[in-house]
Amino acid sequence: MNYLLLDSSNTYLSVGLAKNSRLIDKISYPCFQRQSEYMVSEIAQLLKRNHINPKKLDGIVSSIGPGSYTGIRIALTIAKVMSFALNIPLYPLSTLEINKVIGKDSIVLFNARSNRSYIAAFSKAKRLLKDQAMNNNDVLKYIKDHPKFVLVGDLSYLNLKGKKVDVLNNMLILMKKVKPVKNPNLVKPIYLKESY
Repeated sequence: MNYLLLDSSNTYLSVGLAKNSRLIDKISYPCFQRQSEYMVSEIAQLLKRNHINPKKLDGIVSSIGPGSYTGIRIALTIAKVMSFALNIPLYPLSTLEINKVIGKDSIVLFNARSNRSYIAAFSKAKRLLKDQAMNNNDVLKYIKDHPKFVLVGDLSYLNLKGKKVDVLNNMLILMKKVKPVKNPNLVKPIYLKESY
């Protein structure tokens, strides 16, 4: 079974290729606001390098937000088009969840601008706080109330340090917990702009 994994919802462009539940190759680098210029060519390069015809893909795993409005749309649009054209299932995953530290208590944060953060919290496998946009003062209070939780993300905008995770490996693990979508038109992005 061959799976393509895509994420461009934040500051990184990440493309991965998995075979039989194992990540066999990946391309991942900082690329904020330029993902649309590179993602399709990176997918082509990854497939070519591994001698896999797109018709041999069995599914596509994509982040669906929250995060950068344009970034979310890039990976998800490519995933939806490929899913539809190849008639393969799409596995939609929360951007915040794919950034958690699997098996540990985690608070995942991304800068939502305008003094807000995208935030979710997880206690091992259980979700404690759903994906949402929260005022940064409330975010700092939430962090203070959960001192043993691992902070994840680029948190320099809060003057904090966050752990980085291997998003593509997390996507491969978490895809087993979501129901694949056969009609990609049913997958909606998570923007959260109106949540605040």
